[in-house]
Amino acid sequence: MHADATHRHRGRRAAIAALALLAVALTGCAHSLKGKKTEWVGAQRLEYLSQGEGSPTVVFNSNTDMDSWGTVLPEVAKLTRVFADSRPGHGGSKPQMGRNTGKRVVERLHALLSETGQRPPYVLVAHSYSGLFANLFARTYPAEVAGVVFVDASHPDQEDWWHKHLPVQSFIANVLAKETFNYEFFDFEVVAEDIRAAGPFPDVPVAVITAGKRWVLDTRSWREQWMVFQQELAALSPRGTQVVAENSGHVIQLQQPELIIDAIRQVVEGIRTTGATDSSRAPVLTE
Repeated sequence: MHADATHRHRGRRAAIAALALLAVALTGCAHSLKGKKTEWVGAQRLEYLSQGEGSPTVVFNSNTDMDSWGTVLPEVAKLTRVFADSRPGHGGSKPQMGRNTGKRVVERLHALLSETGQRPPYVLVAHSYSGLFANLFARTYPAEVAGVVFVDASHPDQEDWWHKHLPVQSFIANVLAKETFNYEFFDFEVVAEDIRAAGPFPDVPVAVITAGKRWVLDTRSWREQWMVFQQELAALSPRGTQVVAENSGHVIQLQQPELIIDAIRQVVEGIRTTGATDSSRAPVLTE
């Protein structure tokens, strides 16, 4: 029994180390964005970027710093106004003091948008667990959100599924999130509960882009369930669509950025066709 426990412990440590190296490698591949600024929201200093002209404003959310969108954002800025920020503890954003709830995160983003002169309507673009925050933001400020693009984004029920069906992988993923990325004391279950307690998701265009390739913690059962979760994100709106990025793993913005750019373009052009835009009234904050 002691030998088995030691073996499991070493296996977990090896998996965590491998995942950490993979995460560093992937984030290191992104292009560095130009024109970054900082703004205080309460006691929190946050790094942000605002470029381009037009409406709606596309708001990029990431797991780490805004450079993860370095291939996508400049192309979208040719089409319309864009905004991005770096998560606490990443880039020029200072680490968060205390534990975050989903409500606290979306309120902070809403305040940052206002303080930096952004105006709705917004198209939210979110990758991985930042999809939880986009999900909650849309429910919290439905009148300000005109569309959402989920990029291999997290589902609020996935943690419960992992705990029940893949407890070892759940442990590894949580340690990785907390020790590699999580300078803001992110608590998945707290944010998931905030989503469940929030109002309904608005009737806006939703584009879901799902990774087609498996990653290191995938099992067959999880891959099947992930597809179910992705379909449920698309079903949040009667105007939801889904496309599978067949040649990408989890970080689609680095492997098939054109799919994300095209999805954003379609959402933006659809919004303009319906005339639901007024964010172009905001000042343009460029480098």
